Amino acid sequence: MICVLFDLDGTLTDSAEGIKKSVVYALEKKGVPVPGDEILTLFIGPPIVDSLREHCGMTDAEAEETYGYFKERYETIGKFENRVYEDVERMLVTLRQTNTYVAVATAKPQHLADEVIAHFGLTKYFEVIKGADSSRGITHKDDVLKEALAAMAEISSNRTKKDITGWYMVGDRKYDMEAAKKFGCRAVAVTYGYGSREELENSGADYLCDTPADVILNIAVDTLL
Repeated sequence: MICVLFDLDGTLTDSAEGIKKSVVYALEKKGVPVPGDEILTLFIGPPIVDSLREHCGMTDAEAEETYGYFKERYETIGKFENRVYEDVERMLVTLRQTNTYVAVATAKPQHLADEVIAHFGLTKYFEVIKGADSSRGITHKDDVLKEALAAMAEISSNRTKKDITGWYMVGDRKYDMEAAKKFGCRAVAVTYGYGSREELENSGADYLCDTPADVILNIAVDTLL
C-alpha cells in the first residue's frame, strides 16, 4: 500500500481569510505597519512566528508577543473563516476506496488542526493527523512530517505486517516540497493554494496539480511507473 500525506492550509482548506485578518489584528494591536496583501499571503503555511520575523523584521521576543495577539483572534474567530476546497472530499473518498493510507502533516498547531478538520467533517478520512507541538519542539513542516511518517509506518506494520511501498506529500508551499524531499517522499504540489508555480518548481515538486482530481491522477500514474 501507499501513503498520501496532506498539508492542511492551502491544500485541503482555503484558510486565507482567517489567517490574514488575524495577522492584521495582531499587527495593529502591536502598533506596527500592516504589509500589503501579497506579503500577508506569505503568512499562510509556515509558523506565524517565523513569518513575523521574516516579513516584519521582528525580534524573537516581538514575534512571540505578536503571535499571542494573533491567537486571540484566530483561535476564537479566524479558524472558522475557512472553507474546504471544491472536490477535496471527493479526492479523499477516492483515495480511501483504493485502499490508500491517508494522513495529514501540517505546521498548524495540533489542537487547531484537529479542530478545523473535525469542524468540516473530514476526520474520518485520515489514519493520522499530525500538527505542530511547540512543547516538544515540533514546530516546522519537516518536524511534523517526520512524526507523521513514523506513525504511519507503525500503523502499517501493526495492521498488515508490511512496509508502505510509496510515500507522497501533497502541499502548496516550498516547505511541503522541501520536507518531502528530505524524507524521500514524492513531492506533489497543488497550484490552487498559496505558493506560486515558480516557488513549487524551484523547491523540487515532482508533480504540479491544478485540481484535487489531478492529485489522484498523478499519484495513480506514478504508482504504475
